[in-house]
Amino acid sequence: MALVAACSPAREADVTLYTSVDQNHAEPVLRAIETRSGLRIAAVHDIEAAKTTGLVNRLLAERERPVADVFWSSECLQTLRLEAAGVLAPFPAAVGDRSVRPYERWAAVGGRLRVI
Repeated sequence: MALVAACSPAREADVTLYTSVDQNHAEPVLRAIETRSGLRIAAVHDIEAAKTTGLVNRLLAERERPVADVFWSSECLQTLRLEAAGVLAPFPAAVGDRSVRPYERWAAVGGRLRVI
């Protein structure tokens, strides 16, 4: 998984999060974060047909006026694409030095193994 932050103006929610993580897996995590932090999180989930690509294209289109504060995805290459396009903003290293890239624009917070 990758966790990515981008700046945006204030809204009703404290944090707007775009995620390609399946909603049934993401929601319990987000509710726990809300309970612990007191933040209000507005999650924008992908649709199965588009998955991460749809959210990445949305982030690219919103580059000049970002809506998302956080992008949570398991697609490393799409995250690198956003980084190369200058879409990602720096964020504080909150998950440990070994997990944060030197640019501090995304962090690996978990892994997913695919075996054939």
